[in-house]
Amino acid sequence: MLYITRSGPVRYYLGVDCREDNTQEPQLISCPIDRRNQIQLTYQHVEVHPRSVTEFGRVWYSSHRLSSTVLDSTTVLARSASNSAMGGIKSKFSSGGGGRHSGEGNTDATPAKAIPADGRLELQQFFLETGREEPRLAATTPQLVNSEEEVIALVNIARQKMQVIRIIGSGHSISEAIGDTGETSNEVLIRLAGELRSFRQVSSSASTKTFKIGGGCYLGLNPLDKDSTWDNSVNVQLNNHACAIPILGGITQQSLGGFIMTGSAGGSVAHGFEDVIKEIHFVNGLGEKVIAVRGTDMYNAVGVSMGMFGVITYVVLEVPTPSFNVKGTESTVSVSDSVIAVDPATNSSNLQKTLETQEYYRMLWYPQKYAQRVTEWAGERSTSNKIVAYKDVLSNPFVAGAAAMALRWSHWLLTHLPNEDTYKLIGAELKLFTKETPQEFNDVWYKVIPMDNGAPSDTIFDTSFTELWFPMDKTDDVLNILRSIYEDQQVAGNYAVELYAGKRSPFWLSPAYDRDVMRVDQFWFVHQAGDPRQYFDHFWNALLGVEGIRAHWGKYLPAADGMYGDTRYDLAFLKKSYPMLDKWLEMRDAADPDQIFVTEYWRKMFHIEK
Repeated sequence: MLYITRSGPVRYYLGVDCREDNTQEPQLISCPIDRRNQIQLTYQHVEVHPRSVTEFGRVWYSSHRLSSTVLDSTTVLARSASNSAMGGIKSKFSSGGGGRHSGEGNTDATPAKAIPADGRLELQQFFLETGREEPRLAATTPQLVNSEEEVIALVNIARQKMQVIRIIGSGHSISEAIGDTGETSNEVLIRLAGELRSFRQVSSSASTKTFKIGGGCYLGLNPLDKDSTWDNSVNVQLNNHACAIPILGGITQQSLGGFIMTGSAGGSVAHGFEDVIKEIHFVNGLGEKVIAVRGTDMYNAVGVSMGMFGVITYVVLEVPTPSFNVKGTESTVSVSDSVIAVDPATNSSNLQKTLETQEYYRMLWYPQKYAQRVTEWAGERSTSNKIVAYKDVLSNPFVAGAAAMALRWSHWLLTHLPNEDTYKLIGAELKLFTKETPQEFNDVWYKVIPMDNGAPSDTIFDTSFTELWFPMDKTDDVLNILRSIYEDQQVAGNYAVELYAGKRSPFWLSPAYDRDVMRVDQFWFVHQAGDPRQYFDHFWNALLGVEGIRAHWGKYLPAADGMYGDTRYDLAFLKKSYPMLDKWLEMRDAADPDQIFVTEYWRKMFHIEK
């Protein structure tokens, strides 16, 4: 991350910053990035056509009235972007710090301010970013905790002072799921560091190796934390030991503890992340060290607990060896040629069969009237060592920036000019950014299973969603409901819905508890105007009545006790959905009798009395 200090209020655009008072000409930011981001920035003056900025340029950062901000390296445009994406930018700039040069460079340079080594500033600034509509975490600085002993000390203090402790990993969940959104008083936000991000092998056999890993260790690279590198990630360290986790989520910047306790999963019914979890170590609300072992009630309860049993300090993984590659294809086809097309002979689609038989699979469906496309990604384990890298089209920051502008602009049109011309334009835009040419890939497991890792999904292309999980045999029922509500082009929107599977889980509050599932991720582009909850209401109203529906705890959830169609999303609904919820609540109360891990958000959701 690059921490840039400015002497006045700044508004950030797509690679361009402008003073709020417009007294200083716009500037294009150019910088070479190394793995540790220890560089200087060079500001280059450019001419910017006003239309480019006012109508198209402001993409992922709303107006900031801060004296500083954080820019991810992906917000820096390639040279080609300076001339084409912004429409009217004419630039001559050079890269600081020994990078490449293009034309004559302005020699004036402003060095980047040193970043605190603990990485807290990035996390703080991430939650101060105002482009999102949901409430932001009010806590300014997560407190670093480096050992189980420090966690115990904090718990004891919290019990005495009646504080609430919440843990932040990468901040990938919605803020309400993590911690304070202004409703929970006397909260302490902590972040695991030091020993609690350690990685060590503890045993091995012919087919597996066992590792004790700190709960704060990131699965992959977390771009919001300067101390995170690929080399100290869980995945790379496992691969260095010739081991591989059988399945990963779409991205891997989450902390190990955070990924587990929100019920996250990858797209497969053949493999589950829980398959490799042997033990979960945590400090409960009594300040006790607890080890939850696979097969026990405590293991099944704490596995998905949203931080309400305590602080997950270590996770013991028993991981298969050797590691493997994954090969497959990604292709974009029309809906009529895809697995969600309805077969007239059976009046059903082939999606359920595909989800149940493909080792790794996910689909992006563009349901708009003039798009009607799907992008299908399918993979399987490979014995070939010939590397053919998977290339996400959004891994190019220029393409991501252009797509972000298109989404933002098309949303404005949907809101203000909802007519046939707008619908045609949205269809044309989506077709432009979905490649029809199939691509093949064969690469190392951790590089290809998380197929969204290459996209700037938490910066330029920040996306929120509600993630709804259904029993696998409800697949076609769900597709029929989605087809019906997508007939309204305001609901079809300007983005996509992701369809994929999940393997049954032993964790009591996992949305995949005791059954394989098909999953629906309805996307909302964060950097567009509007309230995502109002948009997601369409889907909650239509789908909450489907028998067996559950929702991902770390994503947007229906409001506690809210009415959606004929269904009330209340404690009775949750108890019907999660048959072990009563036992889970009983064990939670025993683990945290002073409720030092309970925020008002979760209190309302589970009707936890004070």
